[in-house]
Amino acid sequence: MEQVIQVTTSNYSEKVNKEGKAALIFVGDVLAETGQSWCSDTVEAEPTIKNYAIPQLLQKGYTVYWCWAGDKETWKDPNNPARVSEWIQIKSIPTLLLVHENKEAIRFEEEQLFNENALKQFLEQ
Repeated sequence: MEQVIQVTTSNYSEKVNKEGKAALIFVGDVLAETGQSWCSDTVEAEPTIKNYAIPQLLQKGYTVYWCWAGDKETWKDPNNPARVSEWIQIKSIPTLLLVHENKEAIRFEEEQLFNENALKQFLEQ
């Protein structure tokens, strides 16, 4: 993931280049004890995101941002910056958000990210 820019929900709004095409991938933080995200949906979606979606998005000229949503308590806080953002509002994780010229183009949430075939319909157009 060397071509993917790592950000957090507290700094993504300043770090994301809002010109052109951006892909924002919001996921739960990794637990030190397990080496996996606390969010079971993130764990399930991660192989599809990393092995399929990210290469496709990079090939299509997207700047890809891996947005750490925080630990469970941070993510569940109703004042989490990603939840209350005027620019984009993230309601669940994982979420893959495609942004074109500072406007939301496509949003994939939770189980929509589990299946590579489901993503192909949109990403290979």
